[in-house]
Amino acid sequence: MNNIIDISEGQKGNNVMNSTALIIASNKSKKAQLINHLTATGLFQQIKPLGSSADLFQHLKSKPADMVCWAIEKKSRKADWINKLHSNEKWHDLPLIAFAEDQQGLLNGFQLGASDSVHVEIDPIELSARMNRHLERWQRLLELRQSKEQLQKMALTDPLTKLGNRATFDMSIKQAAACSQRSGVPYSLLMIDLDHFKKFNDSYGHQAGDSVLRLVADAIRNSARNADICCRYGGEEFAVILPDTKGNNAEVLAARIHKQVAKVSCKQPSGRMPITVSIGISCANRSSNIHPAQLIEEADQALYQAKKHGRNRTEIWQAEDIMSRVPFNYISTEQLAFGTY
Repeated sequence: MNNIIDISEGQKGNNVMNSTALIIASNKSKKAQLINHLTATGLFQQIKPLGSSADLFQHLKSKPADMVCWAIEKKSRKADWINKLHSNEKWHDLPLIAFAEDQQGLLNGFQLGASDSVHVEIDPIELSARMNRHLERWQRLLELRQSKEQLQKMALTDPLTKLGNRATFDMSIKQAAACSQRSGVPYSLLMIDLDHFKKFNDSYGHQAGDSVLRLVADAIRNSARNADICCRYGGEEFAVILPDTKGNNAEVLAARIHKQVAKVSCKQPSGRMPITVSIGISCANRSSNIHPAQLIEEADQALYQAKKHGRNRTEIWQAEDIMSRVPFNYISTEQLAFGTY
């Protein structure tokens, strides 16, 4: 009796909505009664009877629902599962309809937190109208929630490269620093700058420059791990925050980025100047007690050294000195911008 009932096939002539209803009832007869009620409304594609409130939360962990229908017991005075449902941000507005057998049950349904409370022998037309109103409100809330999430994502995303923007970077590096302080694990920062980008823009135009920014952003994204946070820091400069990563491991990512950018350069029209990047690396852990602003400054200094030493290379910041840690064999040809692959 706890299997999902798909009624869309049998109701093709009716206006069946793409909605799912969950039923909580203590016995088979009440479950059957509620199934009949919901089926008659023609509002649901799927109806799933559940054995208990525990089954409800198990379902909601991974599957959608648009309404919960509950056969309230006559002596029900407490329903902690409703408080649990309402305390969850994702489900606190989920329509919950209590079905009662008498006036006291109707009142108990409202008092315990149901969205609506109806008599189990309610007129089918009235039930359909009530449920349709709840479903419409729920769908509007879902649409508003989706719009809000999209706006939040847009606010944290660079529109050109689709990487995180400066706001994402500022927030993420503070979080990485706090996590490092708590756990003692290091984290690293890569500052990446396109070489001679102003000259590229002046030579080939801003549209070509924007295209290169997008391609380099893709190269960085494709080189990074899932846990790494890739952002456009500003202009032609990018940043990658690497949680739980030492400096020498950050160099591995830098090498991948150089190689991916070389592939981008090879695909540019013949005769164009090569596309290369310079990278500066800094690393922090709990023992060094480095403020995020200082880590950024150190990575910038390493990036400056990479520029100073000829560009198209990686430098890692050291407390006493700045050393080149990533020797690459640069082949100066129009076809190959950085190293070999």
